[in-house]
Amino acid sequence: MDPELELGTASVDITPLEPLSLAGFAHRTGSFEKVDRRLYAKIWFFQQRTASQNIRRALLIQADLIWWGPERIPGLIDQLRKKWGLREEAVIFHATHTHGGPQTTDRFVPSLGAVNPGYLDQMEGLVLEGVWNAYANLGPVYVERGTGRCRIGIHRRRRVGATTEMGPNPDGPIDPDVEVIRFVENGGPVKGVLFHYACHPTTSGDNRVTSEYPGAAMDRIEKVVGAQASFLQGCCGDIRPALIRNDDFHRGDAKNIQALGLTLAEEVLRVLDGPMERLKPCLLSSKIKEVMLTFGKLPTEEFLLGCSTQGGVTSEWSRLLLADRHRIRQEIPLKLQLLRLADGLSILAMDAEIVVEYGLFIKKQSGGSVLPLPYSNGMIGYVPTADQLSEGGYEASESTKFFGLPAPFDPSLERRIREAVAALMDDSARGFL
Repeated sequence: MDPELELGTASVDITPLEPLSLAGFAHRTGSFEKVDRRLYAKIWFFQQRTASQNIRRALLIQADLIWWGPERIPGLIDQLRKKWGLREEAVIFHATHTHGGPQTTDRFVPSLGAVNPGYLDQMEGLVLEGVWNAYANLGPVYVERGTGRCRIGIHRRRRVGATTEMGPNPDGPIDPDVEVIRFVENGGPVKGVLFHYACHPTTSGDNRVTSEYPGAAMDRIEKVVGAQASFLQGCCGDIRPALIRNDDFHRGDAKNIQALGLTLAEEVLRVLDGPMERLKPCLLSSKIKEVMLTFGKLPTEEFLLGCSTQGGVTSEWSRLLLADRHRIRQEIPLKLQLLRLADGLSILAMDAEIVVEYGLFIKKQSGGSVLPLPYSNGMIGYVPTADQLSEGGYEASESTKFFGLPAPFDPSLERRIREAVAALMDDSARGFL
């Protein structure tokens, strides 16, 4: 038999103590005005002791952040390796993608929010302390799984003639599934709940700190269940909250955030209150596979110099590339990281903003056993489909400047990603993780 799984949990408050700028919306300027919902990082420390007394460990950290800064991840993983023997492929730093939290990197244009290194130092220190706290309450658990449905999100790419705009598209693909994972102490109470759903946390565009609808959902579930709960963000690159007025999107407020969060939470609680499938233990295992994504035509230095005087995001973008010529390269790696927690439950982490079509493919390819987890261990930018690249629009082309990418991707990216995902899952099925 495979060894039993142990789990330790901890939560730390990572709300900024001083005013700073928030990340994700170019229209916001200056420091945040108010804290509406506090930000937290939730630590999930997994461990197994094999028959030969070897110890296997894995770590999942979910935080109320827009993403984790890619340049800071290696240092964090190095500390975890030295203190806990955790391998890179067994550590996942995941962000809910709230647009109501601080910027975590200086890799992108200033319009997306200015980074505050002091906050990052403080936040990361709290998270590392939380790992110790999670380790201190390790205990054996078994795993249960159930699925619900929720439709607070809607596809946001709409074709108008020959162009693609950001607008409600009820005919576009979404992923309405709510995947619920419950960890139960052997002979005891619930140890924790993970729930997975795909929708941008962009209900409000106010300049206020908020964990958004995922935070409202986590608060409600924790209050009812009496155990730690973490929201896992799915492939929501082209999905946003269905707040619609006059056939167009509109921004909401704190009341809308609460309402959306409670709608999602009630579906999670409904699943928890019904019959759930108990998953068999498996060997805790993980693997990383990188796939190179190719860009289209790269900009020339002359072109960038011309753009640098145009103002706005275009100027910021061109200056980023001119200041760091290494950005003007033909390809960039996308990291796929598969972590297997139980028989029938794996997590596929990706360091990008992935559109929903890939999430649906991953679930279909795995028979529903793999939960796609973008916004993990860094951020390279949006990853659209080949069709979206031909259609244009924000996710396919306009977003590249915000993330300091030299050009939109080549359409070959979809084939490469699908092949890499299939190969990684094949390795898992054959026990090669």
